[in-house]
Amino acid sequence: MTLASDVRGSKMIACGPGLAEHCDKNLYLSGICYLFDAKLRNPESIKTGYQKCLKGNVDLVFLFDGSESMKNRDFSNITEFMIGVMDGLHNSTVHFAAVQFSSSPKIEFDFNDYTRNPNPRALLKGVTHMKGITNTFKAIRCVVDQVFIPERGMRKGSNKVIIIITDGVASDSDNGVIASAKKKGILRLAIGIGHYFNTEEAQDNLREIASEPTDQFVKVLATFEELRGSFNDLQSKIYAIEALILKLLLSSFFSPCLSPLWQGRVVLGAVGADNWAGGLLEQQKGLASEKFITTPSVRKEMEGAYLGYALKFLQHQQRELYAAGAPRYQHVGRVLIFEVNSSTTNWTLKQDIPGQQIGSYFGAALCSVDVDGDKETDLLLVGAPQYFTEMRGGRVYGTLVCQGELTGDPGYRLGRFGAAITDLSDISGDGLMDVAVGAPSEDEERGAVYIYYGHEKTLQMQYIIKL
Repeated sequence: MTLASDVRGSKMIACGPGLAEHCDKNLYLSGICYLFDAKLRNPESIKTGYQKCLKGNVDLVFLFDGSESMKNRDFSNITEFMIGVMDGLHNSTVHFAAVQFSSSPKIEFDFNDYTRNPNPRALLKGVTHMKGITNTFKAIRCVVDQVFIPERGMRKGSNKVIIIITDGVASDSDNGVIASAKKKGILRLAIGIGHYFNTEEAQDNLREIASEPTDQFVKVLATFEELRGSFNDLQSKIYAIEALILKLLLSSFFSPCLSPLWQGRVVLGAVGADNWAGGLLEQQKGLASEKFITTPSVRKEMEGAYLGYALKFLQHQQRELYAAGAPRYQHVGRVLIFEVNSSTTNWTLKQDIPGQQIGSYFGAALCSVDVDGDKETDLLLVGAPQYFTEMRGGRVYGTLVCQGELTGDPGYRLGRFGAAITDLSDISGDGLMDVAVGAPSEDEERGAVYIYYGHEKTLQMQYIIKL
C-alpha cells in the first residue's frame, strides 16, 4: 500500500497494513513491510515485535513504590497506569497481583483476588499511600516468597514477571534476594521515575534489580505523566523467559505511513497502538528489535489520535527530525516534530503544530521539501484534505522555514485537496524542487493533480499546471 525510499535512492521499503493474525481469542489487524536494496534483491521482512502473540500463561506482579518522597498525584498516576495495563490485557492469558512497598511491603491483591474479580478499579479501590522509606529488596523478597506461590493463585508452569515502579534508590541491600528471584525464574522489569535517576549511580541501582540484559529491562522516565503513556514501549520488555522476548499484540494496526530511510534508520508509523493513540516504531539492531516512540501527552488526550498516520524525515540546521501526523487528535488534527540525537539515539518532542478546523484531518499527508537542493529541508507541507469552506474542499499548509497555504480551484467543496502530496524533483528546469498535490475527489471523483513550482526556499502559491 505504501512505498518509500531513502534520500540517496539506495534502499526502498514497501508496506501493507492489513495482515490479520489470531492471538488467544482475538483477531488482530497489523501489517508487514519489506526492505529492498537498490536492485530490489533479497528483501528483508519487518514485522514489529508488538505483533508477536504471547504463548502460555503469565503471572505478573506490580511492585509499586509508596514511599514518602512520592507526591499523592504521582502515586495516583501509578495506580492509573496499573489500571490501564490490566484493562488492556483483560482478554489475554495474563493474571495480575499488586504489592505496594515502603518501609514494609503490603499485598494489595493477589492472583486469587484477580481471578475472582478481574476489575482493576475494584481491586485497587482500597489502596492508600503508605509513606515511608524505600525498602525495595525487602519488597522483592515478599513477592518471591509470598506472592509467587500456589496458595496465592500462581499457576503451574506460568511465566513469572515483576514490574517494579519506583521514584528512588533502595534504602536496603540485596542480601541474596535477586539470586532467589533468578532461581525461581522471575523476570524483573525496573522502571525508575523522576530526577533521582539522572545519575549513573542511581541507574546502577535499577540495573541491580532488573533482569539481564539490563538495557532491555530498565526504563528511566523523567515524569510520572510519561508512565501513563508508556504501556506499548513496556511490552517489548516484559515477556522474556530464558532470554526469549515474547511480545503481546495490542491491536497495533501497522500504519502504511513511514519515513524515508536515513543513515540506516527505519521508522514506521503504528496508528493503532495504545488504543489508536498511535506512535512510531524505530527498527534497531539489524531489524531484530524496535523502540516505541510516542508523545508525553496525557494518554486520555491522545486516544484515537492516529499518531504516525503520516511520517516524514526532515534535515534542518544539521538536525535529524521526524514529522508525524495525528489527523484525529482531539478531532482537529496535529503534527508532532521529534528530534533524534545521533549520539544517544534518544527521541525528543520539539514542536507540535495544531490543526485549525474540526474534522479537517490535518496531518493526514506530509511532504518535506528541499527546494534549493542544499540538503536542508526548507518546507514541510501538511495536508488537511477534509478542510471545508463554502467553495473549496481541502487545504495544504506550508510550515518550517516558510509559511503559506495552498488551495485547489473553487467549486469542489468535497475535492479533498491535499490528500496526497509529493515532491517531483525539478520539472521546470530552474534548479528548484517542484511539488504535486492530489485532489482525488474533484471533477466528480475523477480527481486532479496540481503542480506547484519552487521559488527561492518556498513554492509559488499559485499552481502552474493542473492535470
